[in-house]
Amino acid sequence: MRLLLSALLILALTAVAGAQPATEPTEVAPLPSDDELAEILSNPVTTAADAYELGRRFFEERRYEAAEQAWLRAFALARDPKLLVAVADTRQRRGDEPGAVAMLEQYLAERPDAPDAESVNVRIATLLESPAVLLVRSKQVGRAILLDGVPSTKKTPAELEVDPGVHVVVVVGDGKQVGEKTVQVGYGEVRELDFLAQAPSDLLVKQSKDAKLAAQLAVEREDQTIRRAVISTGSIAAASLVTGAVLGGLALRRDKDARTNANADRSQQLAFSAEVCLGLAALSAITSFTLFMTHKNKRKRERKTARLHIETLGAGASATLRF
Repeated sequence: MRLLLSALLILALTAVAGAQPATEPTEVAPLPSDDELAEILSNPVTTAADAYELGRRFFEERRYEAAEQAWLRAFALARDPKLLVAVADTRQRRGDEPGAVAMLEQYLAERPDAPDAESVNVRIATLLESPAVLLVRSKQVGRAILLDGVPSTKKTPAELEVDPGVHVVVVVGDGKQVGEKTVQVGYGEVRELDFLAQAPSDLLVKQSKDAKLAAQLAVEREDQTIRRAVISTGSIAAASLVTGAVLGGLALRRDKDARTNANADRSQQLAFSAEVCLGLAALSAITSFTLFMTHKNKRKRERKTARLHIETLGAGASATLRF
């Protein structure tokens, strides 16, 4: 009897369990569009927790701009400084280092006793060392780029990392199309530089030829000055060497014939003068040789630099080479 009752009880419980509907997984609501997000964040019933949760979901989906809007709204409602660090994260993910630094600095101002102040300051210092980026594009790809007068190894389109400050970017086409822009960028800043095809500029070519002629005249004047200095110091070295040799010979002769104190003193004077002349000869010779080699090496480096410019610019060298 007991076995029958137990069997009936088990059957009844199984029937009840089978009659209950299975629990379906909760579906996550899709993320709102940008317009819908703006309406939600501006709605007075939206709480800081709601805005934060939206920001978290947007951040996971890598929609960083939307996440920033949601977290800024949550901060405005709750005034929780930790939300500013979250906003800094979104800006850094988007490459906005200055914006990230601004949020981190505001976080330290809003929370003077922040336990993570040291790590936040280290993060700020790291961000302040971020280079700026120049995005250089041209209508036709593969154009040569000069950054501050130095040929770049990259061709358009290119990303150039530069230090904060003022930079001059020149894009060279086939010798007929030239573009030049001067920009000032800050740390972590990304600047787009678009160069469109331009008409040939005869004036630019003429100016470059005039500059080349002036530079050649300056080089000739410098060569002539160095040549005179080398000849002068070399002549002084030769004359001093001859004089020293003569005085040395006289000193030796006097020294052999030294019979009186007067002759001995005279011999010492001649020997001292000979040493001075020989020392002057050595010094003048070293100076002459140093001037010659320094100037020679300078001209060698200039020729290498000129060849590098010409190889980089190709047919456009006459229109853009700076002297």
